Amino acid sequence: MKYDILVIGSGIAGMMAAIEAKELGSNVAIVMKKSPMANNSFMAKGGINAALNNMNDGDSIEQHIQDTIKGGMGLAEEEAVRIFCEQAPQVVRELHRRFKVPFNTLEDGRLAQRPFGGTKFKRTIFASDATGPAIMKALNKALKDLNITTIKNHFALNLIINDNKIAGVSFVDSEDNLKIIQAKSVIVATGGFAGLYRGRTTNVSDATGDGIAMGLRAGLEAMDMEFIQYHPTGLEGTNYLISEAARGEGGKLINSDGKEFVDELNTRDFVTRAIVKQLQRGKKVYLDLTNIDEDIINTKLINLKKRVKSLKGIDIAKEPIPINPLAHYTMGGIKTDTYAYTTVEGLFYVGEAGNNGVNGANRLGGNSLSEGAVFGKLAGYQAVKYSHRNKFIELTDTTKDEDFINNLKNKTIDAKKIKDEVGEILFEKLGIIRNGYAIKKAYAKLEEIENNLESENNSSLQEKIEAINAIHIAKVLAKSALYREESRGAHFRLDFPESDYSFLHHTIQKLED
Repeated sequence: MKYDILVIGSGIAGMMAAIEAKELGSNVAIVMKKSPMANNSFMAKGGINAALNNMNDGDSIEQHIQDTIKGGMGLAEEEAVRIFCEQAPQVVRELHRRFKVPFNTLEDGRLAQRPFGGTKFKRTIFASDATGPAIMKALNKALKDLNITTIKNHFALNLIINDNKIAGVSFVDSEDNLKIIQAKSVIVATGGFAGLYRGRTTNVSDATGDGIAMGLRAGLEAMDMEFIQYHPTGLEGTNYLISEAARGEGGKLINSDGKEFVDELNTRDFVTRAIVKQLQRGKKVYLDLTNIDEDIINTKLINLKKRVKSLKGIDIAKEPIPINPLAHYTMGGIKTDTYAYTTVEGLFYVGEAGNNGVNGANRLGGNSLSEGAVFGKLAGYQAVKYSHRNKFIELTDTTKDEDFINNLKNKTIDAKKIKDEVGEILFEKLGIIRNGYAIKKAYAKLEEIENNLESENNSSLQEKIEAINAIHIAKVLAKSALYREESRGAHFRLDFPESDYSFLHHTIQKLED
């Protein structure tokens, strides 16, 4: 198979990239690990940020820029932030007007906006409390309408690089066969790795950082892997995310004494640590929506009401909701420039898989969907430009991939056990609050797991690859967290609880470092 543009990933960044490239006349294929809706963009319920000032509260593009830079705690790259914030309004309007995403509107037809964390302005556009599903269904329809080739159930294995130019990508299909797809340009939009925090995450189980691991194996640099954002309000005992929209509509965080203890709409890292302190004191924490008008709950928060009722038997209009933080978003990824270019010619990384510095040390709530849309579209454009100037690159020998697959097939590996162990290490030793001793112990344990893969129980080939990817990513995360001897944004160390000016730079790691 051969395409001008190959997009890997089914989220908002990948779909926007594929649509943009197709409309610019390129022969495009989008490859998905599973299905179009099995991604974190679909799981993002609360809303999508753009400075439209439809609520007449004085919001502006410049204010969005400053809020995003402030939220990044000194590490947000201003060029990337400016491009994102300046283009977000246009992209959101395109989603609404062209792709027919059913966002909530005001009486005059303009898009309604609600408050989210990290800003005093009502900036977040929404489709009740199911924004991600509404967007992804609309974009998936656009893929079909444009006849974009969609290849499902293919697991991305390795980048094929010849003389530092992308030639294609190897995949494992649903029958465990090796498949090679050649392309002039490749856009990796496979998402982040918060799904590795198994049982303690809002992410889909497929969010295992496969694209990042693939890049690391190819010798690419990862940037800021230590910054893991926890969502403050996961429904206790589940992986269900209670969107920031609930707090934006007036929900309050209270402890088991009924006392408020934090500004609910502060940045996520601040709110999360405040919740952890309450939990460490033996208190339970609740999200209290009982003060919100029931008409608002039945319109803007109706899916939340139904879901909490089905999972916990709680009527959110009458009872507080028990919550705890869950791993949610990974700021780190393969290092790119502002426009998603990597150091390999013709290779682009975008969305959570890549890192151009737009989020810095902490992402603002509501920025993820608009960031994915803006830079996905931009990556599609840049990939087309590159493909017009270049020919297909000769594929290198893929014997190594074949040997790798055959070797794994012949090994007995309990991938589920490995992924569970890695998830526990990440949560317990590389979680919300860290320290150097625990990080070193985590790294030693990860090496022990890597050196003792075989066991009595076996797993599927793809699960084995996921387990190996999990180990590689967790080791790079641990090295980055150990290096950063300070606390900044989503990275907090008890042994270095203050920010340190000498660490006002990005953390760069390679797999072999």
